[in-house]
Amino acid sequence: AVLPAGSIIIASLGGWMLSMRNTMISVLNDDYIRMARAKGLSSRRIMLRYAARNALLPNVTGFGMMLGLILGGSLLTEIVFSYPGQGYLLVQAVRNQDYPLMQAIFLVITLAVLGANWLVDVVYFWLDPRTRR
Repeated sequence: AVLPAGSIIIASLGGWMLSMRNTMISVLNDDYIRMARAKGLSSRRIMLRYAARNALLPNVTGFGMMLGLILGGSLLTEIVFSYPGQGYLLVQAVRNQDYPLMQAIFLVITLAVLGANWLVDVVYFWLDPRTRR
């Protein structure tokens, strides 16, 4: 189970890290970061308290939406590693034309994406003080 999970994580982590880097570079050029530097705050405090918190917001949203792509990509990974999971079960259902099983698998995937989006909303509420009103 380590190899399939590792390949899915490595494949999705690269894009997320690149997005976080680009967002962080964009945030570091904002006026409130210049003001924090002018106040004499340490670089560590500026990075963690000001820049990272604001750069994380769009990436948290993207992570929740990417869960559907990860679940869809696991189909190929399960076939390559011959790992009996939901994706492999979906392929078997398509081959056997088992429509109720396909509907159930799509329902589980949909509920997983909805649950991840709800979790993203909870994390967003915790990260962004503007949403607490």
